[in-house]
Amino acid sequence: MIQVIDLHRSFPMPDKALHILKGVSFEIKAGEMLAIVGPSGVGKSTLLTLLGALDRPTSGKILFEGIDLFAQSDSELARFRNEKVGFIFQFHHLLHEFSALENTMMPGLIRRMPQKKLKADALALLDAVGLADRVHHKPGELSGGEQQRVAIARALALGPKLILADEPTGNLDTQTSDEVFGLLRTLNQQRGMTFVLVTHNEKLSLQSDRLITMVDGNIAPA
Repeated sequence: MIQVIDLHRSFPMPDKALHILKGVSFEIKAGEMLAIVGPSGVGKSTLLTLLGALDRPTSGKILFEGIDLFAQSDSELARFRNEKVGFIFQFHHLLHEFSALENTMMPGLIRRMPQKKLKADALALLDAVGLADRVHHKPGELSGGEQQRVAIARALALGPKLILADEPTGNLDTQTSDEVFGLLRTLNQQRGMTFVLVTHNEKLSLQSDRLITMVDGNIAPA
């Protein structure tokens, strides 16, 4: 599904360039759950940002279903992000003035999709993540785990092929972390979506289909 080929990302600094990714190459299979681990500062989140086309590499390629992502225009990449990718972050970034239902519907509302279908789909997703009785609650009325479940439902709202999760359980206690990861795993298996997770949680990463470790801007040998 995804081929990462000799990916480099560096940032200019006053004295010299800061090299974050140094020739990263690997593949992601359709439908798998891949965990990316490694100490802070090795480039995990930078890699995830590039996989989601939120940034462009200094050099190298990412092929998504055979298409060279970064040969496309910014507007084409924006469409790719909106239609093909769902994002789950450590901080849920919910809109606090809106309910769980409205937050889940938001990606479709931005695309001006028909509200009747959006609402039906959002209700089904909130039911799937265990929040059928909390759909009209605003984020401030939900626990941290419940807020993250809303963020997961929002990421799934438009049926993306790829879910990118950056420390999705990082702010949760152990029990809630296990529950949220179990939910992600279930959704991965039931819906056939491809999941890529960046995590420091070794216990959870070992429950993924595959684990890759990053060291100093590259993939460590298996």
